[in-house]
Amino acid sequence: MRYEPYADEYAAVPNMTDEELLEYFLFRIAETDEVWSLKDGPRWLTREINGQETQPVWPFKRFAQEAAVGDWQNLRPVPESLEFFIYQILNQLAIRNVTIEIMPRASGPGCLINPRQLASYLEGMRDSSECMLGD
Repeated sequence: MRYEPYADEYAAVPNMTDEELLEYFLFRIAETDEVWSLKDGPRWLTREINGQETQPVWPFKRFAQEAAVGDWQNLRPVPESLEFFIYQILNQLAIRNVTIEIMPRASGPGCLINPRQLASYLEGMRDSSECMLGD
């Protein structure tokens, strides 16, 4: 299993649409079984975008490391298992009304998605994968 983006996909990420970022993120975290964010001690980074609290996330450490600049320079990239992300973090964020921000761009926010919707996509991917493996 690889834990780094291929050179061509790394180069393509800055120009991806929100839909492409979402698809890329979903497939890569399913592949690596981990989600990266930036932490300050035990707390995950959140930020406000247009009055909405968001939590930025990335599929690979490289992307999270590269985001740790400016106001985020003292934060460290930390992975969580996909299972913990789906069943713990997304539930907590939904309760707190925090939106997931997939792969923030240097030019603006990343793909914004409701945590319950993201959990639904991920559970659907897991279910379909289990069906294919179990057939």
